[in-house]
Amino acid sequence: MRKILFILFLLINLSFAFDLNKFEDRQSVLQDVKTMILYEESIAKAYEEHILKNYSIPNDTNISSLIGTLTLKNDISATIHVSTLNTKISYNLKSEIKTTDEGIKTLYESNTYRKRTYFRDGEIYFLFEDEFAKHLYDLIKVHGALPTTCSVSSNCLKNNHIYIGIESLESGIPKTYLIAYQVDNFKNGPIIITNDTSKHITESAFDSIPKGALLYDVDGVKYVKTLDGIEILK
Repeated sequence: MRKILFILFLLINLSFAFDLNKFEDRQSVLQDVKTMILYEESIAKAYEEHILKNYSIPNDTNISSLIGTLTLKNDISATIHVSTLNTKISYNLKSEIKTTDEGIKTLYESNTYRKRTYFRDGEIYFLFEDEFAKHLYDLIKVHGALPTTCSVSSNCLKNNHIYIGIESLESGIPKTYLIAYQVDNFKNGPIIITNDTSKHITESAFDSIPKGALLYDVDGVKYVKTLDGIEILK
């Protein structure tokens, strides 16, 4: 039994080509863990930047072209994959390290060095910082990339305006819809919304409108987005 354990220990150390019991090797691995975490943070940033620039959700190739590939001194990283529709990254620490050294595992899974990413249920998830990027993500995740040609029962990007929930068109331009706004006005308004107030409550598209944004329905009635929903201004 001791011989088997010794062989396993030897194989693990040979495969890593470093000894975690040595101070220098351990410090080198810890630095690599930090580099891995910061790379994952860069993925979150690149993901958001791609959405804001291209109005589409990026894949692994898109992200790699923005931030390059991960380079480490030691062989401790698994293959990184971004689950684009779920805003999460595959667990990046090799299973051999994860099961061999609890301290390194704890550092990788902790919030140390993390601002936009976090560990949960065996995956690394990331957060949006920009409200508009999160709003676009919510739209694209459900309906796909925003086309520049508008059609009924869809969303589109036309003449720097985004139209959501199109119900009718006139000469290719949305005539009735749930929400419409100029891209630069998303965070503060004005945003044009349907005058069907029941849809202000039932349609999820209204959920990601920023708090405090000024809204007008198609009849010119003035509203504001609050923590509780969409409230009329008198």
